[in-house]
Amino acid sequence: MSPSSQWTLFLARPGRERQHVIRDPQGEPRILFGEDDGTRINDRLARYLVESLNAGLVVDDPNLDEGWFLDSSGDGNEQDPAILICDPDFEIRLEILDTGSLEEDRALGRKVVALINTYFTQNEVSQPSAASDSASPERQQTGSQRGTIEKRKFSRSGP
Repeated sequence: MSPSSQWTLFLARPGRERQHVIRDPQGEPRILFGEDDGTRINDRLARYLVESLNAGLVVDDPNLDEGWFLDSSGDGNEQDPAILICDPDFEIRLEILDTGSLEEDRALGRKVVALINTYFTQNEVSQPSAASDSASPERQQTGSQRGTIEKRKFSRSGP
């Protein structure tokens, strides 16, 4: 595969159980999406991430305390410390694939988290009913629970 100057979206498993993979400009898989929730949000989110990465979009995370967040499955003692991106309900949704540079992987993970939180913040503003839902007590409680989830170890699930 010849490298391009663009991030690209690849569907490894088209159909109902689609698997989204975002490849870096060198053609290497870098971001792996987890299961879709049935709303095809992965399709829209994957396209947004690819477009934002290609545009060099740099955003400040608008939802540090209650939005999507970065976690790691290892504390340095494991052979394969995965960089994981979780939704506000603590479900692992994306994975930054290991390049051998943990610092680069974490930097990409932080950038992707900021882009995702920006994406959902923009969608809430454009849909007033969703914005009122985000102010629910359950959503506000999410931020206070973060300390416990970040200390929990995640393990990869494989086929």
